[in-house]
Amino acid sequence: MRQGVIESAPVRHRYFKGAQGAIHALVFSEHGKQPPLLLLHGVTGSAWLWHDVAQTLAASRPVIALDMRGHGESDWSIDHAYTTEDHVADLQAVISELGAEQVDMAGLSWGALVGMAYAGVHPQRVRRFSIVEVEPSFGVDEFAVPERPQHFEKVEQVRKWERGANPVAPDALLELWARQSVRHATQGGWCRQHDPFFYKQWLFRRDNHWDALPKLSMPVLLVNGDRTFVRAEVMQEMAKRIPNARFERLTDCGHIAPLEAPATLAGLLATFFDGKG
Repeated sequence: MRQGVIESAPVRHRYFKGAQGAIHALVFSEHGKQPPLLLLHGVTGSAWLWHDVAQTLAASRPVIALDMRGHGESDWSIDHAYTTEDHVADLQAVISELGAEQVDMAGLSWGALVGMAYAGVHPQRVRRFSIVEVEPSFGVDEFAVPERPQHFEKVEQVRKWERGANPVAPDALLELWARQSVRHATQGGWCRQHDPFFYKQWLFRRDNHWDALPKLSMPVLLVNGDRTFVRAEVMQEMAKRIPNARFERLTDCGHIAPLEAPATLAGLLATFFDGKG
C-alpha cells in the first residue's frame, strides 16, 4: 500500500439470491480446477475480513467471500431472521446458484457454525472444510453481547478502535478493514456496516452443534488462535469427534484470525485445500 492510499485486490461484486433477500459476495477469482472456495465471516464482520487470505488463495482456485445476511452489502432481515439456520438457507441458495457439484469452505466463528450446520446435512456437497475460531455450543446468554461503539465521528476513530482489538493485524489490511467496516450514518459520521440488531442479540448463542461433528465426513481443519476466548481444549475435543480432522494453533493471534494472522492462516488453508494436509 502506498503512503496514505488504501487499496484492495481486484475483486468482482456479485449478488446472489438468498433465501430472504440478496447476498453480496466479493469474488476474488473464478478460475482454477478446484471447487469454489467459500469464505464465511463471523458476527458483525463482512467479506472484507478475508481480503488478504482470499487474495493469496485466489492464485490457484476460485475464491468467493460472502457477506452474511444483515452484514456488509447483503440485505437486512426486517423480522430479524438471523438464526444459524437462516444463514444456512442463504448458503444453500448460494451453492445452488453456483451450480458446482462440490465446494470447499472456511468459516470464521459464526461463519464456521453456519458451514458446520450445512456440511452436516449435505456432506456430499463439501469437499473440504476449515473451522476457524469457534466452539460448537455456548454458556453465554444471547443477550450478553459485548459493548462496542455504534457511532464514529471519523474513520480514524474506527481504525484506532480496530487496532486496539486486533493489535498485530498488518497495517494495510487494518486500514482497509476499518474503511470497509463502516458506512455513512444518517446523523453524520460513520456507523458499522451491519444491522444494529447485532448490538443487542446474537441468536447463534442458542446453538449446540456437538451432534453435527461426527457427520462431517469430509477432511476438516480446525484452527485456533493462542490469544483468544475460544478454548483450545474445546476445539481439540471437536477434532476428536470429527472422523477426519486435525487441529492447528496460530501463534500470537486473537479471535479474528483472517485479520490478525492472514499470511499464516492462508498458508495453512492453501496446504489443506490442496490436499496436502
